[in-house]
Amino acid sequence: MYPIKFDWFEYCSKGDVMAATTTEPPQVLRPEGSVSRVIAADPLRLYEWVADVTRTPEWSPETRRCDWLGDGRGVGARFAGLNVYGFWRWTRECEVVAADPGREFAFRTVPEGKITDSTIWSYRFEPVDGGTRVTHGYEMVRRMTLGQQRAAALIMPRHRDRRPDMARSLDRMADLAEGRADACQPFLGQAHTAEGPIPLGTMYVMHHAFRRDLRDLSRAVPATPLTDHEVWAALARRWTAFATTLHHHHTIEDTSIWPRVRERADVAATMAAMEAEHDLIDPLLDKCAEGFRGMTLIPDNRTRENLAADVARFRQMLEDHLAHEETEALPLIQRHLSLAAWQDSEKAAQAEFKFADLAFALPWTALEVPPETFRMALADGGPILRLLLALTRPRFMRDHRVAFRWAS
Repeated sequence: MYPIKFDWFEYCSKGDVMAATTTEPPQVLRPEGSVSRVIAADPLRLYEWVADVTRTPEWSPETRRCDWLGDGRGVGARFAGLNVYGFWRWTRECEVVAADPGREFAFRTVPEGKITDSTIWSYRFEPVDGGTRVTHGYEMVRRMTLGQQRAAALIMPRHRDRRPDMARSLDRMADLAEGRADACQPFLGQAHTAEGPIPLGTMYVMHHAFRRDLRDLSRAVPATPLTDHEVWAALARRWTAFATTLHHHHTIEDTSIWPRVRERADVAATMAAMEAEHDLIDPLLDKCAEGFRGMTLIPDNRTRENLAADVARFRQMLEDHLAHEETEALPLIQRHLSLAAWQDSEKAAQAEFKFADLAFALPWTALEVPPETFRMALADGGPILRLLLALTRPRFMRDHRVAFRWAS
């Protein structure tokens, strides 16, 4: 799900003319500011971090992606930054204006089209006892019109004064540099929790949902009366939705996550094992689907007994696979992927799901997960996902209660 795009620059211009910085009246947005803190790391190391703009999402509260535009990396090089604030998202082209290794890195936002403002963002590095004093600053060298400033202050209140967010950026950078970068990971019964800077909440809530459904299905199949056609039809639909979600999950891993890990480390054996296990899962998944179809057409005791045995085998197979992934594969994500690379894989996950799939997957993953844990796991989805969950949960719960009517 993506935040809303809105061209408020055009909406709020109203004929305002850009005034010189020295003659404008009091501004709605603070035009400059800086924050500093000491980080226990070498100046050159910190410089290399910020000069690699693709890493900016690892510490920025708003930036979700940065990509270089061309091969240059020094003064004059340009890159594009995607930013998100609540519902709003926008991309700005930027140009490097200072690149002095170990001392200073700075860039300016480039005016273009209706976007006429420009701000210089800078990092300065000073060796001190205990590490490096990093000063993060900004200066609006070409300001928005007052109308645009009022609109920005209304829809993005934190932009009135950027210093608190800049301080959070430096705190996050310090966490990364000083080894305090662990994201808060939910515990939902996984075999192992991979601690590190990558928030793996979406992975863990999916694994929890797979385990929970197989627990309930293994109870429902032997307990449901042969004559309850409504429940068998609901169970068949549930298995189809479960299988579709599992297929999407494995496709995303095999095409968007494991290849990125493999590019950065020699982990071929573990990655090959993950993909091989995915291939073993599919035939039994299809066999269970045939059993559920059989129970909706000509239900009998033998078909139910075979289906119960197949579901039990599938449950054990998937439990073993999830435990293997949690203990061996997910720690590799923490060791070898940047936050930006992980966010790229999550975008691929969003693209893999159609609306109908998401209408099932969202309330399905939320089931039996504490609300605060679920909000934390899907924090990047923002209000739109929360709204979608509220809209889709009632129908999902009706179908769920029918499917598991006889499961204790």
